Amino acid sequence: MKGSETVLTTVVAALLLATAVPIAAQTTPPYQGGEVEGGGMIVGRVTWSGPRPELEPLAINKNPEVCDVDGNRQRPSERLLISGSGGVANAVVHLEEIQQGKPLPTAGARLDQRNCRYDPHIVILPRKAELTMSSGDKILHNIHMFDAANYNIPFPNMDSVTKKMRKAGVVSVQCDAGHGWMSAYIHVVNHPYYVVTDAEGNFKLTDVPPGKYTLKMWHESWVVTEEVKKDDAVVGYEFGEPIERSREVEIAASAEAQVDFVLSGQAAEGQ
Repeated sequence: MKGSETVLTTVVAALLLATAVPIAAQTTPPYQGGEVEGGGMIVGRVTWSGPRPELEPLAINKNPEVCDVDGNRQRPSERLLISGSGGVANAVVHLEEIQQGKPLPTAGARLDQRNCRYDPHIVILPRKAELTMSSGDKILHNIHMFDAANYNIPFPNMDSVTKKMRKAGVVSVQCDAGHGWMSAYIHVVNHPYYVVTDAEGNFKLTDVPPGKYTLKMWHESWVVTEEVKKDDAVVGYEFGEPIERSREVEIAASAEAQVDFVLSGQAAEGQ
């Protein structure tokens, strides 16, 4: 009898383990888009506090006839843009883990290469939407993507290429064709509550369902941690980890909430 109980216990334990695996592997339910009743608004600004860093300009050491339109042999870094009034451009602000709200757009986006820079510097587009990439420069470029996408697309001419972005997440972009100063980021998103700050650091999220949320701010970071060299020429750069900040916010029906974020020189050190 005791042996039977041992066998039964073993079988039950095995069944519990087998059923526990699928439960642990369950993913977050997909976002549900539809009509929002009593939707509110989140407005705010990302600003800079304290002394402004003097970023080293990035060397232009290839194709100056196209890339060096000012004849300076260097280009200011695009990775930290602070307006005269202290607003920080190109920060991404978004709600975290929202499950339902307004419909997610299906339209794609465009990334161009012109005068040896990516335009726009920050792209936001829905998951499974198409990204159309093109080049207005009559020289060799490439769009090399890392992290949430791994495309590596050469542009020996001005033809456009379209790719579907299948995985949500942040994609870093760089040019490996000798234009190491070129960089951009693509945010592939599962819901529509994402926005890029404008030149003055302002942002707005509309039609937010009433409730409590975590609002996050993402900035790419501006600190050069390493210069990548080939034959004593700088061909690329390694940068610090992106900076993220979070704020809790509650949205009442048809109401507006103000949420601001502040960056400083200490932010680059994760403080």
